[in-house]
Amino acid sequence: MPNFAITNSTAIGGGATQQAMATTYKSLISFGNSSATPSTLGGGLYKRGKLYDILVGTNGTPADNYMEFDVTRATIGTTPAGVTLGISSLSSNFSIDPADNGNAINWIAINSTTETGITPTTEMWYVGVNQRASYRWISAPGSELVWPAVSSATASNGIALRCRSGGYTGTATGSVLFNE
Repeated sequence: MPNFAITNSTAIGGGATQQAMATTYKSLISFGNSSATPSTLGGGLYKRGKLYDILVGTNGTPADNYMEFDVTRATIGTTPAGVTLGISSLSSNFSIDPADNGNAINWIAINSTTETGITPTTEMWYVGVNQRASYRWISAPGSELVWPAVSSATASNGIALRCRSGGYTGTATGSVLFNE
């Protein structure tokens, strides 16, 4: 069971600039399965994934503002905006143990500049924090946030870690750890 970690400060493909906040949600990290069906992926190559650890905060100038973070189920459009990586990058760039080779996801968008490629469907996790504080969530065993494996009914499914703030306009940081 390979474990992966993705941050929105990942420099691959130019994603080293964190997401600027707005009053509407902006995706820090979004990832999931492609629109391909299992038959085109070698008979069900992709497996369901489980998000088990989330770290969020800011690297901006300290002030007393609130920030809202959520994880939502999402469907991907034809192309997600932001830094998009395919499956060839997953094992070599995001695996916690370099010896692991997994296929839990096959698209990643980091610091999406627009939300047009992601359609939020169901909020699975939410926390509001003061801008001066960082926050970490670790799931209880068996309570991970799960997205489905690719099938004809679940094509293009994934999840997105998003943030918004009514007063803070600097950048937000996020990291997620998951396994397949």
